[in-house]
Amino acid sequence: MQTQEQVRFSTGLFFLSVDEMRRFCVVFLSVLLLLSACGGGERRPDGVLAPEAMAALLAEAYLLEGFYAIETQYRYDTVLPEVLRAYDTILSRHGTTREAVERSFDYYAKHPELYQPIQDSVMALLDRTADADSVAVDRELPRF
Repeated sequence: MQTQEQVRFSTGLFFLSVDEMRRFCVVFLSVLLLLSACGGGERRPDGVLAPEAMAALLAEAYLLEGFYAIETQYRYDTVLPEVLRAYDTILSRHGTTREAVERSFDYYAKHPELYQPIQDSVMALLDRTADADSVAVDRELPRF
């Protein structure tokens, strides 16, 4: 009968004993598990807007929606062609298409943990815009 020292496995380049093979497998699987846990998750698919680009586009779209909501008292049907042209202008300014935006919405809807930071960025952009507008208005008001 062969002893454990005499039983060796050939893996092509290495000759390992049973104990060495077990240790190797445990270490290898542990490293593999750690790498998969720290891998940063799923990669954003091609054609999906980056979070920063999505936030900038949404902030501008929200401003557009707000403008037309006030101007038309939420009766978009009266200005629908104008609204659609304004959206096309926003999309071209951001170098994207309706399809890319729809694809991005679909992707981020399936990944709400990625969408929440985008919404936070949108709110921060809108807050900065509001602050800048109030500063501009303050400068234009006459002082008594």
